[in-house]
Amino acid sequence: MKDHMDANPDLPWSRVAAFIRQHTHDVRNHLNSLELESSLMTDLISDPEAAECLGRIRSQIRTLATNLRALSGKFQEPKVATAPIAASDVFEIWKEQWSALPDRPQMEWKNDLGNQMLEVDAASIASVFTELLTNAKIFGTGETLVALARADKSNVIFELREPKREALDPTGWGTTPLSSTRRHGYGLGLWEVERAVRANHGQINRCYSPEDRCLSTTLSFSLN
Repeated sequence: MKDHMDANPDLPWSRVAAFIRQHTHDVRNHLNSLELESSLMTDLISDPEAAECLGRIRSQIRTLATNLRALSGKFQEPKVATAPIAASDVFEIWKEQWSALPDRPQMEWKNDLGNQMLEVDAASIASVFTELLTNAKIFGTGETLVALARADKSNVIFELREPKREALDPTGWGTTPLSSTRRHGYGLGLWEVERAVRANHGQINRCYSPEDRCLSTTLSFSLN
């Protein structure tokens, strides 16, 4: 009998995203049940070593549930609440996100902004900066990264320059989710960055300079 099931179905992205959201929700419900059961067990265990082991299990359950919640959130459409903010304050947010990283890269900061204003969601842009820095650290050379901010007549531009050991082609980056060159990676970070920047009415561009062996990522937002 002819097999009518395509081995590689071309499913609409909306269906894939909906499945992942529902599946992670169902798994989180099971994890919450396990957390509740393990909580009840703490009153029944008197052996200190067993109690310590149970505590580690509960911690792992909570971590899994948190990771699944974060993963599910990546498949939601970005929701932003834009508000006026000084562009220089956005640059300071970038610095704050860097300072909060547990394993932060070496940075050089250059701010050439004046009193320009933007209309963006500060929390959303903060998450963009965090992802860009994290990604640059993971795939970096260990050399100093350079963060710049400047403005022209109509836009404010934030730029991240990353030294690279080998030439690369960033064409298509951020547009192909679920593809990653890193083990345990989901290929969602730069895709999420792309969507967040667009949701804030901005543009993101990447280019590699062979002469400088440098990858430049620029975020552009219209002046308010």
